[in-house]
Amino acid sequence: MSYCTPCPPCDTEYPLLCEPLETTANGKRLVVEDSAACQKTIQSPVAQQVLKTDGVGNLTWTNGANGTVLGKDSTGKVEFATLNSVLQAGPVDLGSQPLSVSGATSAAAITSSSTILANGNSSKIGYNTGAGGTIAQGAGAKTNSVTLNRPTGIIVTDSAALAANTSVTFNLSNSVIEATDIVVVSHISGGTLGSYNFAVAPAAGNANIVIRNITAGSLSEPLTLRFIVVKSVNA
Repeated sequence: MSYCTPCPPCDTEYPLLCEPLETTANGKRLVVEDSAACQKTIQSPVAQQVLKTDGVGNLTWTNGANGTVLGKDSTGKVEFATLNSVLQAGPVDLGSQPLSVSGATSAAAITSSSTILANGNSSKIGYNTGAGGTIAQGAGAKTNSVTLNRPTGIIVTDSAALAANTSVTFNLSNSVIEATDIVVVSHISGGTLGSYNFAVAPAAGNANIVIRNITAGSLSEPLTLRFIVVKSVNA
């Protein structure tokens, strides 16, 4: 039974809704129905375009640039977005799936139940340029507190004398540090390498760093220390 309103013979480009269309094993075109005009039109996409929805039931062809993927917002609207923008929307749970990235990718957080490895002979896991900072201790004592709100950085201590077999403690105020984190400190230059031991006690928003002179004589040297904050949890 036909529900089409009788009308003059169809133009070959615009068959009636009630008329059958040719079939093909490989879909190439989109049939757009206009029930008001009782006709169908055939739309062919430009090369490398895909269909997207606008959240209210409409479909259109669209084309994304290199490095973009389809994303859907909270209203259901589908648009192309950069990979970084998609990741920035929230944590990405990799589960047991491998992640292969050939370039910089930024994200609020990347979580995985699998091991994350740098498998190239020059690959690294760590902090990128811009993550660190440098702070110098105030003059007069190695016990003076410093503030550096970065996940990694350099601390240059004062040159005040530290007696033989004696320890001093100073506080690093750092909003990045959480109570369960691990803070690693390394003596990289300045003073006599191998003449000191270091210990760190992290707390929420800060860490106490202990420097001990393990030699038999007093040392009056500014020490250049590098630290990193490593995320850790209790459970």
